Amino acid sequence: MDALEYEEQESSAVQTLREKVADLLTEEQKEDFFLKKWLMAQNFDIDKAESMLKQHLKFMRTRGLDKIDENYIPPKAADYFHTRMLGYDTEGSVVRILHLGATDIRGLALSLSKIDALRFATYVLLCDGRRQRKERANDIICHRQVYIFDLAGLNWTSIIQRAVIERTYTLLTNYEKNHPESLKCVYIINAPSFFNFIYSWLKTILPESILSKVHLISKENAPEVLGKHIDLSIFPASVGGKMVDANGDPDCPSLYKMPLNAPVPESLMLYNQFGVLDNDSLAIKVVVECGAVHKVETLISEPNSFLQWDYQTVNFDICFGLSFKKDQDSESKPILPARRVDSHRIPESGSFTCEETGIYELVFDNSYSWLTKKELVYKVSIVPPEKNPYE
Repeated sequence: MDALEYEEQESSAVQTLREKVADLLTEEQKEDFFLKKWLMAQNFDIDKAESMLKQHLKFMRTRGLDKIDENYIPPKAADYFHTRMLGYDTEGSVVRILHLGATDIRGLALSLSKIDALRFATYVLLCDGRRQRKERANDIICHRQVYIFDLAGLNWTSIIQRAVIERTYTLLTNYEKNHPESLKCVYIINAPSFFNFIYSWLKTILPESILSKVHLISKENAPEVLGKHIDLSIFPASVGGKMVDANGDPDCPSLYKMPLNAPVPESLMLYNQFGVLDNDSLAIKVVVECGAVHKVETLISEPNSFLQWDYQTVNFDICFGLSFKKDQDSESKPILPARRVDSHRIPESGSFTCEETGIYELVFDNSYSWLTKKELVYKVSIVPPEKNPYE
């Protein structure tokens, strides 16, 4: 098959996929580059690409991620994540630096819930893409990202924290599932000696499609490696670039919102929110008995209403899920499958855009525990469509 025939087949596959899912996509999502990455991820098997894309759209919708736009305001704790979009490589790919070594990773993990971490990551990707299309409207655009991870100063005691591992796992696995063929490469610089242990763990959870794009390079080799595809003047001298702050600081702390190594304030930690629901007149306290399931039914009468919930447990975890049924005579169907949540360590919150009217059930499942009952405090609210915070 010559290049022209291959290009025609590729174009035909993109058009077929577009027709299959057209009613589910925004105008931006109907662009060739967006549809093509799902096909590439599935070796141009149209049926598999359609299934993967639909799973992505459901994932984004059920978590409110599809409603995030430039008006979204990240949690205050996100300011302490030292990251910055620097520019583009020679192919038009976004180049972003993440100074993890100078970031209070443990503090971030304890101050951002899983959904807040996903929302912030989604927001960053959205902003990078929109800036790219605006700044390079008349130039080459490659819809992939180049990430530079600066690990100088990374603390071993921080990264072995359970909350850090959980957030890392959530972000990495969801990136692969929901942004296939988007990663161009990752350059890891200034890695400490113990990073080999971290990398060994990453190999057990990440697919080869990501691992093959991860490159560990020394600061000394960085100019030669990065300089082949990136203008060295756009990133800090501390990672092999040519940029320094006005005072000559090679770490370029002026790139970030907060000072390097600034700890996340204790006041922003989620565990400090324990007890808030106890004093909330709208919160309800129940005991979920051993081997039992407690369901909280909420009637949604307006399409696209926003269902919000907060909950915490005392001393022990619990399984949480979300189900839907059209009416009391219908069978419940899971929207978010029940999974164990450490709501005794960090208060949990969540939201869902209810496109259909009917009965939505918050499911608190303690059926796996035959010896321990769970003390639960929860609050549920409905925001009408016109006040949806993500619209």
